[in-house]
Amino acid sequence: MNRGVRSLIFTSMGHFSNDGNFLLFPVLITYYSLIPGISLILLGAVAIIYNALSGLLSTPIGRLADRTDRDGLLLAAGIAINGSSVGVFAIPFLNHSIAVPSIIAGSVLLGLGQSFYHPIGATIITESYEKKTATRMLGINGSFGSLGRAVLPTIIVAVMILAGDTDGLLLIMLYLIIFSIIIYAGLMNFKRNSGKPKKREEQTNTVNRSIVKKYSRFLYILTAVIFVRSMFLTGTITFIPTFLTNVYHSRTEAVAIVSISFLTAIFGQPFFGSLTSKFGGRKIISFTTIISGIAFASFIYFSSNLILSAISFALFAFVTYSGFPVLLGYVNQVVPREISTTSNGLVWGVGQTFGGAVGIAVMDGFKVFVSLGDALTLMLLFALAAIILLPLIPRNNRLPKPDVLSGELQ
Repeated sequence: MNRGVRSLIFTSMGHFSNDGNFLLFPVLITYYSLIPGISLILLGAVAIIYNALSGLLSTPIGRLADRTDRDGLLLAAGIAINGSSVGVFAIPFLNHSIAVPSIIAGSVLLGLGQSFYHPIGATIITESYEKKTATRMLGINGSFGSLGRAVLPTIIVAVMILAGDTDGLLLIMLYLIIFSIIIYAGLMNFKRNSGKPKKREEQTNTVNRSIVKKYSRFLYILTAVIFVRSMFLTGTITFIPTFLTNVYHSRTEAVAIVSISFLTAIFGQPFFGSLTSKFGGRKIISFTTIISGIAFASFIYFSSNLILSAISFALFAFVTYSGFPVLLGYVNQVVPREISTTSNGLVWGVGQTFGGAVGIAVMDGFKVFVSLGDALTLMLLFALAAIILLPLIPRNNRLPKPDVLSGELQ
């Protein structure tokens, strides 16, 4: 099988599994909140744990992948750890007395598992295709992540209804473990830059640190902007299923709205991946950031109207969950491949994921003083802040050029 096709197939399986599991805890919040002694504020604090861990660990995992060239093994390991987290999340339904430590332990495993896919999956794609083609392939790959986000929450609820809360989650765990084995079998022989002579590890590390330093201004500014944007995005989406359940008094209806809305991102990912390839990441990041703020404001304003709120949230999901090809496509348009996974880990892990954890913490703080709906409205302040920060991202003519690296890329 062609190297590019193989990479796309098995990383897409990983993206489907990883991102489908991303919404596991927001769905479980609606169940856990019914357990005596467990408050929504406590569950929000637990959500901070897995987002913070995922964000903080993505960069070290990226460095490990850059050093070891074992991308297939690491990606599969991340999916397997995701699966183990689902098994631990089933424990509270068996024994309410250990619900809190079980939920925290599951959150730790989920955070660890979620730290692997995005930096590594993006690198496998960009190593398998030319830069121009890679951004479009990231969009296609990302659409499978969106498909996972769209269908797995509904599948999780359906399986828990049919098989029971505990057995349903154990079935989801089994599916993730099986997928991790298949992914490893498909990517176990993947190597970067196949056919090129290898440098000594210490020489590679020295060169990579030098390259990172040259691109540090771009990476840190982009990470800061994405950090603030993700405070808004993740801080809100974590509580949307609960918010919709409160508004429409139906968990099934709430999950259906979220799932249908996420279907739009299946088409949004390749669409915005193509736009990023054509117009550059800076413009598309700016566009999606502005539209996401407007769409979410509309969603809150029309929340009492089922049709208008669903349309607004669908638009929000369409532009918001295009981050994989837009952010990492942009990074890989700019930085050399030698530091691609490290850079991916920084922008996605610290900016997108850890920023989201801080956003959840802020949401938790807001909910102490105001209603959930008012807290979601207040989060629009961070959408506005992200829009204000967009001009700080360096323009193309101010970015480092590979030819200034004095042979470091040779």
